[in-house]
Amino acid sequence: MHRITRLIPRPFLFVLLPLFLVACGSDDETSNNSSAVYGSHSVVLVQSTTKSFGANGYGQLGNGATANSSIPVTVSGSFTAVSIGGAHTIGVHSDGTVWAWGNNGSGQLGNGTQDSKTSPTQVSTPGGITGFTAIAAGGNHTLALDNLGNVWAWGLNSSGQLGDNTLVNQNIPVRVLSSDGVTPLSGVSAIAAGGAFSLALKSDGTVWTWGSNSNGQLGDNTKLSKMVPVQVLTSDGVTPLSGITAIAAGGSHALAINGGTTMFAWGYNELGQLGDGTTTSRLIAVSVVMPGVVTAVSAGLDHSLAVIGGSVYTWGYNYYGQLGNGAALQSDTPVTAFQRVQNQDGILLSSIVDIVAVGHHSIARDVSSTIWTWGNNAYGQLGDGTTQSRSRAKALAN
Repeated sequence: MHRITRLIPRPFLFVLLPLFLVACGSDDETSNNSSAVYGSHSVVLVQSTTKSFGANGYGQLGNGATANSSIPVTVSGSFTAVSIGGAHTIGVHSDGTVWAWGNNGSGQLGNGTQDSKTSPTQVSTPGGITGFTAIAAGGNHTLALDNLGNVWAWGLNSSGQLGDNTLVNQNIPVRVLSSDGVTPLSGVSAIAAGGAFSLALKSDGTVWTWGSNSNGQLGDNTKLSKMVPVQVLTSDGVTPLSGITAIAAGGSHALAINGGTTMFAWGYNELGQLGDGTTTSRLIAVSVVMPGVVTAVSAGLDHSLAVIGGSVYTWGYNYYGQLGNGAALQSDTPVTAFQRVQNQDGILLSSIVDIVAVGHHSIARDVSSTIWTWGNNAYGQLGDGTTQSRSRAKALAN
């Protein structure tokens, strides 16, 4: 699923502005380009109203039903941040509690059951916790960051993606541990959840990862999955990555930015989603020189987005038009060169402030709060009243 991050201390939570936030993860841990239904719904927050559209077989739209919807429907509740998983959705309520809806087969709703829900239900709040500031939904697992900088996790744990030093699924939140497997991970400022792996950005600018690592998505110079966090390493395979300000997790790849013109990327890259001009997967973070200062990044199943100077740059897989460059649909050719998203008239999008890569589709919001969508639309996840995929961005009707 993945998820949007921005160049602020708490990615995934945008206050005072209309917003949408998405986390991306794959339902299929063994496939990087799974054809399974995954990440096929969208959620948009505008002020205090939550709208959703797309696939709804598990109730992931949160409107009390299970029918797909190609037009936005309303989710009850006052949420300040939301995050999309494979077929579940998580939200931070205005009172600091966490709520969830959709698929719960692995306990990813965190309410102590494995019963799916078609409307928001409160996640069990651990004792002593007074509030949460951020959430991240992966393929079938979920993360939450409390207001003390601690990370909690629940749901599927077959690859160690919960970071609690076990492989046991959890249907209520458990603390993510530090690298010693005993003491809790602390000092975290941002989180991201991928298909079956997890990321945490510490306040000191270092990045920590855990879970599935079959494609090097943990960035620790191995392909061994981890049940507790390890540090992402730089290109020498020894020095820890540092100075990071925002992170993003995709199906099996990850991105990080440092407030300048350099992006770091690691993990699966056979479709060009790392942006380094190759299709070579990476076990460590490689630096990518960007066309300008990057203010936001987001990673989908196997494509990536960045905001530079208000424009949206894209790269990776483009079969469904998810790169938004106007190219013909159904191309399996990896796109390793940076593209720029166009609107329906072929004009480059501008003044974009937020981006989201979800599965095989993309979402953006501009400074006027207009929402733009493009890519796969088989389940109505573009919210335009059709199920026709598009390779150019179209504005949602107000």
